Amino acid sequence: MKRFFYIAVGLLWSADAQSIIFQGLVEAGITKNSFFCPASATGSTDCSNVDSGAIGYHVSGSQPLQFFNNQSYWLKQETDRETIVHTDLKYSGASLRNKMISEGWVAMGGYCILISISPILTDLIMPAVKASGGNIKVIVQLWYNGSQLIQLWSQDAAVLPQDKGFKVLITSDLDSQIAKLPALASEKTFLGKLGLQQNNRLPEYAQATGAPRSVKIQVLP
Repeated sequence: MKRFFYIAVGLLWSADAQSIIFQGLVEAGITKNSFFCPASATGSTDCSNVDSGAIGYHVSGSQPLQFFNNQSYWLKQETDRETIVHTDLKYSGASLRNKMISEGWVAMGGYCILISISPILTDLIMPAVKASGGNIKVIVQLWYNGSQLIQLWSQDAAVLPQDKGFKVLITSDLDSQIAKLPALASEKTFLGKLGLQQNNRLPEYAQATGAPRSVKIQVLP
């Protein structure tokens, strides 16, 4: 998954004169697949109230930000919960699977947040949002890697003055904006050919309660 994103954002604007300041990720209502779990975490680690890193980072045209969740940690959490549901609660077969789905344990693959001000991306992602007068457009996207497909789950865009600060709010809310994108088969844009812009969310998106499903840019005062 990481290699895909490194390749996809390799074609980036080289002018670094403009920048805005990333001040961290904020999670609300996220109980699964959190981005705040360090890579060294084990199944017994408490991943609440962990810093997202990169706070105070100047996002420029050739320096996108990418955050990945700790997939192995959350897969272990899923396995541990399934054991409890089967052994202690006596669920098995289809009833076990349905119980796990009802609790939101259906989308435990890798998650990625991409933040960029590169015009190669910002001109084509949410094109109705336009920067003018020396302001800077920033985009954020949430990607999920599962079901043998990299899926775009959420995105947002905002226009900020030079050196303005912002955060990215991550929630488990459903993002209705993605439904307005063309389906995968009909996508004809440059980003579509890269696999960066389609409405290709599968049913697990609706079932992934508690997991990241929406990203929003919060412009700081």
